[in-house]
Amino acid sequence: METVKYLFGGYLMSSFELPKGYEDLEISTQIIIRDAIHRKMEVEIIDRGENFLRLKQGNHVEFIKEASKTRLDSLMSYLVMENKIASKLILSEKKIRVPIGKNYSNLQSALGDFKIFEDKKKVIKPVTTNFGIGIGISPIGDSFENFKIFVERALSYSSSIIIEEFIEGPEYRFLVLGDEVVAVCNRVPANVTGDGKSTISDLIARKNDDPRRGEGHKTALEKIQMSEIEKEVLQSQGFNFDSVIPSGRIAYLRKNSNISTGGDSVDYTDTVHPDFKKIALDSARAAGATICGVDIISSEIEKKPDPNTFAVLEINFNPVLYIHEFPYKGTPRSVGSKILDLLGFN
Repeated sequence: METVKYLFGGYLMSSFELPKGYEDLEISTQIIIRDAIHRKMEVEIIDRGENFLRLKQGNHVEFIKEASKTRLDSLMSYLVMENKIASKLILSEKKIRVPIGKNYSNLQSALGDFKIFEDKKKVIKPVTTNFGIGIGISPIGDSFENFKIFVERALSYSSSIIIEEFIEGPEYRFLVLGDEVVAVCNRVPANVTGDGKSTISDLIARKNDDPRRGEGHKTALEKIQMSEIEKEVLQSQGFNFDSVIPSGRIAYLRKNSNISTGGDSVDYTDTVHPDFKKIALDSARAAGATICGVDIISSEIEKKPDPNTFAVLEINFNPVLYIHEFPYKGTPRSVGSKILDLLGFN
């Protein structure tokens, strides 16, 4: 076994043992393998590229794909969670607060409703994508031309899109395993904090030097990129890669909060109001899901839920584990072993 220690700013943030030979797999899959080996289970890689495993313990055999896809959830549950229109419908029917909006299947009908959304901050997103792909955020009073660009981009990723109110506040991922919310983290969009003398590109390079940051979901965090997307997000704040921002000022490089695009995970498991955990469990049950991630946005996550300050954004059918096991800040949560428990392993 090889002990891997993550150091940041001179402090030991977290450590765990990895068996050699699995470094090419997604880190969530490595977590499952690590915990299976600790239980003296037999681990067989069926398909490395698909992160597809077969686990054996005596006569007990289970298949796991991408760490959280198991026999515990039906294909229909996956399909409902994957489709944002379907998941929004079932949540609404269970009286769970979701953003108000409409879905569209063609460009003309979406553009025809521009006036409905013109005086609102709104999000335009494809129905069947993950990781924030194709999502656009249009501000109040945004031009028709910009609105059209967002709609066209979303439709290029999916045959249907949703346009809905933008709820202000941080976004939190609730990891539901069975009848329990086992971990909660705040997913912060890719960002850097100014020191009053370094350019944004220098700050990105410095943050990317963190040994926990890599590429391809094989490390605890992903490197911040410097593509046209990051350039556009900086420009919307009046910055560019050569800008020097004041000490303590935060510059965001992405609008979506996915860790896969360079964001930071901050553990909030012990901080969120318990009623939010109940909302996450109710959301999972509405989809018939055993293993899922429930994304909730709220400006007052530590207070009793107020429909004016929160909404359930979506239910994720393939939640990653590493953002909870190895958060950028906060307490690491052991979640891989709990999936093995749900599957009935000793």
